Amino acid sequence: MSHSRRIYFGGISLARGGKRAMAVATITCGLVVGSSSAAHAAGTAVVVPPAVVQTTWREPQLLTKDARPRFDAAKTIAGEALIAIATFIEVPTAENFAQFQITRAALVTRVAARVNESRAAMLEAWSQASLKHQMALIAGLTTLGVGYEYGSDNPKKGLDCSGLVAYAWKKVGIALPLQSKRQWESSRDVEQQDALPGDVVWYPGHTMMYLGVGDAVLHSARENLGVRLGRINWKQIPRVKFGNPEVSLLSVNRTAGVF
Repeated sequence: MSHSRRIYFGGISLARGGKRAMAVATITCGLVVGSSSAAHAAGTAVVVPPAVVQTTWREPQLLTKDARPRFDAAKTIAGEALIAIATFIEVPTAENFAQFQITRAALVTRVAARVNESRAAMLEAWSQASLKHQMALIAGLTTLGVGYEYGSDNPKKGLDCSGLVAYAWKKVGIALPLQSKRQWESSRDVEQQDALPGDVVWYPGHTMMYLGVGDAVLHSARENLGVRLGRINWKQIPRVKFGNPEVSLLSVNRTAGVF
C-alpha cells in the first residue's frame, strides 16, 4: 500500500507519493554515473564527459496556442528536480542532497544539449548559484511547452514573457511585477559575467531567465511558440540587461532566514 505526503514550502505544494527507486550514483568532477528514472537523461550506467558540447538536439516546434504543453523530457525531469530540491530544503540530509544532485545533473544534460552549451560549464554554474536561484529556474523549466497567453502568470492558462519570470520567482517567495521592464528595474543590475542561473534578462519589450552560461535563456517567446529554450539575439539588441531578483528591493525583507 503506497502512501503520499505533500510538502509545503515557501508557498509551494509538492506531492510525493509511492516508493521511488533510489539511484546509486557517484558524482565526481562533473561526471555522473548511475541509473534511476530521474537520471535516465544522463544515461543509464553511462559516464557523461563534462567537457562535451552536445549539438544534435533540435528544439521541438510548439504550434499549439493553448496552455497545454506537449510532452517534453526536460520538463518531466525538471518536475523531479523541483521535488528533490524542495525535499532537501525541508530535510537537509546527505541522502536528499545526493538525490537532488542526480536529478539536477540529468536536467542539465538535457538543457545544455538543447542550447548547444557545455554540460560541465552549465552544471558548475547551477551548483554555485543559491538554492533560490536554482529552485526558481527549475520551476521555470517545469513550464516548458506551455502556450503563450498575454498578461498571464498561470501556466494552466498560458504564460507571457513576464508571466513566466514572475511565476518562477514566486515559487521561492519573491514577487516580481507582471511587466518586463519593471522586472529588471526591481532587480539588482549585474553584468552578464556576474549573472546567475535564473536571473532576469531584459531588453525593451521582452524578459527572459538566464540559464547561467553563454547566451542561453528560458523564455516565453511569442504566440505559437510559448515557453522554450533559446538564445539571446544580439544582432537585434544593442544592449541586453541582466538583473538579480534575489537581492532586489522587493525581496530584501523576504530573504532573511529563508534558504
